[in-house]
Amino acid sequence: MKLTKKMRFAAVGIVSLSLVAGAAAVASAAVQTNGSDGPFYVFDRNIALVTDPTTVFQWNSDNFASGAATSYDVPTMCPIASTGASIFLSDVGSERTVLSWKATALSAFNPQPAVAGTKEVIAATLTPITLINGLPGQAAVKAAGGTYSLGMACTTNNGVTVVGAFYRTIHVTAGTGAYTVDAQADVAVTPTPTPTPTAPAGTTGDVALAPTVAAASNGVLSFSVPAGAAATFGAPTLVNNKSTTVGTLGAVTVADGRIVTRNGWDLTANVADFKKSTDAANTISNKQLGFVPTVTAVGTDATGVTAAAAQTAGTASYPAAFASGAAANTVGNTVLNAALTFVAPQEKAAGTYTSVMTLTVVSK
Repeated sequence: MKLTKKMRFAAVGIVSLSLVAGAAAVASAAVQTNGSDGPFYVFDRNIALVTDPTTVFQWNSDNFASGAATSYDVPTMCPIASTGASIFLSDVGSERTVLSWKATALSAFNPQPAVAGTKEVIAATLTPITLINGLPGQAAVKAAGGTYSLGMACTTNNGVTVVGAFYRTIHVTAGTGAYTVDAQADVAVTPTPTPTPTAPAGTTGDVALAPTVAAASNGVLSFSVPAGAAATFGAPTLVNNKSTTVGTLGAVTVADGRIVTRNGWDLTANVADFKKSTDAANTISNKQLGFVPTVTAVGTDATGVTAAAAQTAGTASYPAAFASGAAANTVGNTVLNAALTFVAPQEKAAGTYTSVMTLTVVSK
């Protein structure tokens, strides 16, 4: 039987109810001698396991990877915190540095994992020619030849932070792209010998501690507004004989993944003058819109974020500060909202007036 890419997507749904044993096996996998977080078994398009390191694959060979040697459809398990997965081709040693990858393409999690909440990747594609993203790109690697790592990375922070990597070492022939895959092996663990007990010299003792710290990967600062977002306003009422309308802006989110530099950020709001929907020449100044920004606790995990001072309807000044994230604080997501008040001048005709609030986030 030959397994094509189209058949692979169908196979994911078919085998999703029979992967409990495979998931447990992969979760306890040993680190490999090339640095991979666990074994990554290569199967060819005939769903045959390939273990011979002299086997030659072509650049467009339809190969794929499994979490176990027993079957092509045993999933490779990503950490629970993973939010994405990518297939990558990198220099040896650069497997966990996304910006250093030579070529890459997105992969996907099994939408129906055997254990709810787990992150499974089934039959990850290991076909170099399909890696359509990245620089200098797969074609340049094919032309240059050399030794590389080909595998799958589990990621967070919109794909910029690698939290798990499973890969094999390959040797590419320059020009043709023909390549071989090195054999894989677990890192040998030598048991520590038990020392001969001696008579205690006292009631206290010191134990040296020397943990190794891995360098974190810095993420990015981004801002998101729901598609088609529109503020919600209630019915107008007369306050001191002025039409007054109150409403809510709606949730917006600042996502700061810069866990290394922790620069902090500033969010500002700008509002265009309001125009009558039936007469664009009839306008109301943007200063008539006041707002009170707030930080929403639900969905916010960043610290050191403060909402800016309120803008008063009738005397508002734009652009205006909306919120600020202090430098050197815990990064993450910040969900923001604002209460809105629109006071129309007494001489303005009744009707609906429209405008747009533009929110901009910049790094400190």
